[in-house]
Amino acid sequence: MQMAKWWLGALAGALVGGTACSASDFDAEPTDGMPEFQLELLSGPSKLGTGWKDPMVVQLCNRGDVPGSTEVGFYLSRDSMIDESDEFLASSETTLVPAGTCRSTIAKAETLRVPEGSYYLGAIADPHDLVREGNERNNRHLGRTVQVDLTPPPAPVLSWLESTGGSSPVPNISAHSEPNAAILLFRGDRCTGMAVANLTSGSSCPYPDGSPEYVVSSYSARAYDLAGNVSGCTSIPVPSGSGYPDTTPPAPPVLVGVDWHYGTPQHELRVTGTAEPRSEVAVFVDVACTGIPAATAFAGTNGSFSAVLAVAATGPGSIRRVYVAARDAALNESSCVQGPTYETPCTPGYGNCDGNPANGCEVDLTADADHCGTCGTTCTGQRNAQGVCVASTCDEACPVGTYDCDGTRANGCESTTACGSATCTVARTKELMITSLAVVEDSTRTALGGAWHFETLMRAMAGGGDPSALVRQWLKTWNTPQTINGLTVSARPRMTTKVLGPWEERSGGASQPLNFAHAPFRLLAIVNRMDLRQPGVQAGEGRFVFGVVDPNGVPLEFTVILEFALPGTTPEAIQRWARDWHELGQLNLGSTEFKTKLQGLTDRFAKAGVLPGRPHGNALNQIRTNEVELGELWEMREFVLTATGLQPTTVKLTVDNGFNNTNVLSSFINTNEEAILAEQHTVPESFSGRRFLGASSKVPEDFFWRAPSVGNEARHKFSLNTCNGCHAGETATEFTHISNRAAGQPAQLSLFLRGGAVQDPVALISRPFDDLGRRAQDLETLVCGTPGGSRLQGSELTFDALLGYPAPSNLPKARVH
Repeated sequence: MQMAKWWLGALAGALVGGTACSASDFDAEPTDGMPEFQLELLSGPSKLGTGWKDPMVVQLCNRGDVPGSTEVGFYLSRDSMIDESDEFLASSETTLVPAGTCRSTIAKAETLRVPEGSYYLGAIADPHDLVREGNERNNRHLGRTVQVDLTPPPAPVLSWLESTGGSSPVPNISAHSEPNAAILLFRGDRCTGMAVANLTSGSSCPYPDGSPEYVVSSYSARAYDLAGNVSGCTSIPVPSGSGYPDTTPPAPPVLVGVDWHYGTPQHELRVTGTAEPRSEVAVFVDVACTGIPAATAFAGTNGSFSAVLAVAATGPGSIRRVYVAARDAALNESSCVQGPTYETPCTPGYGNCDGNPANGCEVDLTADADHCGTCGTTCTGQRNAQGVCVASTCDEACPVGTYDCDGTRANGCESTTACGSATCTVARTKELMITSLAVVEDSTRTALGGAWHFETLMRAMAGGGDPSALVRQWLKTWNTPQTINGLTVSARPRMTTKVLGPWEERSGGASQPLNFAHAPFRLLAIVNRMDLRQPGVQAGEGRFVFGVVDPNGVPLEFTVILEFALPGTTPEAIQRWARDWHELGQLNLGSTEFKTKLQGLTDRFAKAGVLPGRPHGNALNQIRTNEVELGELWEMREFVLTATGLQPTTVKLTVDNGFNNTNVLSSFINTNEEAILAEQHTVPESFSGRRFLGASSKVPEDFFWRAPSVGNEARHKFSLNTCNGCHAGETATEFTHISNRAAGQPAQLSLFLRGGAVQDPVALISRPFDDLGRRAQDLETLVCGTPGGSRLQGSELTFDALLGYPAPSNLPKARVH
């Protein structure tokens, strides 16, 4: 028999197989615009016991036409019908599955609460019914049977057997326990330390230390059955003998490097060091040189050793430890050496500030005023100003009901009454719509590598890596038809000839990384949209508006808006953003101080990691485009950032163009007239049994929405709050509210933004517009306490102030432009 090793051979049982179910096995139902989950190829252990840790694996497939995310629950059932009332084993992590693909989904059974016996192993996708699917009845999948065995094997019975041959007889040690059980043999009588032999119940092997001279006084053993159950420990003394040849333990290993490389679902661990030449070095993870090593390596003739191993990942904030011990040729063991600890990285934006791995990464470093950016960094305020953390940076906010009228930080928020217009007025060109050439053509910030360059913003969306793949994938969506909300958006292949192709040519070819020094995007404006704030969700939006240009820098009829959430959900965070934007108005437009202050604001919403829970922690809400360069009609599209890149999505509040001047649109407007007049309405994906919400927005010249037999005021409010109505005939706009521009020329703003009167296209009455004026009043309400804000009215505070909320936005709910 060969000398037994430290590790425990193959204790793994057979996997439970599964049969694949095709979509034809179930009643077909429509899946347009919905994910459709099915499970295939279920596998797992054939035996389950108290010590079993092998995973269960199933293929989670999405037969629908849009991506979907769900978890998978694993169950044990006495019968062949799997449902949520069966014994729950484990739940997988939530998995995002793109349409038409499958993903392996894994979970481990930790604790069994069922009697011993035979069960069916099954799995259920979306076990809590959280995802709407076309067919809710095809989410279950049945595997073969699993045997639950919770009974530990008997403690091994050990005995010595005399050898029958040779001039120097070596006794054998025999071990008996449950049939087929594996038995680990240890030095000493406590079943601790490194195992010196691995036996099968009923077998024997020569004296474990390979010599007739006995260097220990006893041996002990435990049995492990196929279900992972562990027996008690038994021991046996060593027969008396003579001599002790090499009984000197080797020196403890010296660790040179312990390098963890974070990954999911595994870490890679590299351990290097020195030990007694030709000794065997065992590497243990999270246990102090007991049980089975995670890996072994032999030291060379110069004593150096190296081990590379894969270690199952643990949750963020977990503390991992590495231990090593050496064993020489005479099987003498060194003492155990502990290496440096390693903490599994937290998800960007979170921290393990209490040092307790049990609760993982418990602090949101982007928003916690006691742990802002790093654990222990506290945000404090001066006077009555309150310290607040936003996007991992500290600053001050005025508590609701107080105001910083004089703009002096040293005395805090000195006023408890609204500021007068002489001391607190919003400067539109500095605080709301910044188009100054000193800003948008800043020689540092708009150059490659600068904070406001297109490449910098896209790199943050790509998690810090080269954004070439992300940008190519996004631009190529124009080259093929796109299906969104069950509607088809036609391809506009001029994207290749007009934009992407020339850029790739200047980058060395279509197979090369994009050269962002030649990126065809020119900054037009930086925009504050705090009027889009939603307490509990976001503090508003910050936007970068770019114009697309040809290789010679000539403006194309094509603009792109990157629209980011302003991170912050609390009243204090909202007040901080308002105060920061407003302080720009006290600086000279385009000055060094102004641009430094402005970059501090844009960094807080445009960098990666500022909004945990989103892809790469990026705060992008959406990208919206408006162009006629690629096709015959102006067209507006919308995109969202997902784990798989920038994906097309519906254009919000805008009906598909085919419904213009139809009875279906009349029915919608009349049914929702009260909400439309109040500008509180939403546009559903489907209405009257038809796909309704637009996949893109086509904008014919002077376009506006009309519908028979509806009141003109309702028609106007509906049309104004659509993408194509607002960018055309309803506001007398020539397609863009912020025009593309040539180098050295500022972008021009539409009448809708800068203010003016427009004739209603149906009633022919005059309608005034001044959206920047409305936004200025809204910001003044936040920072100055102008009417409509949370300030003293008579002898009582407004309802919002009593609740501790900032002033509500004056932007109608249904207007998101």
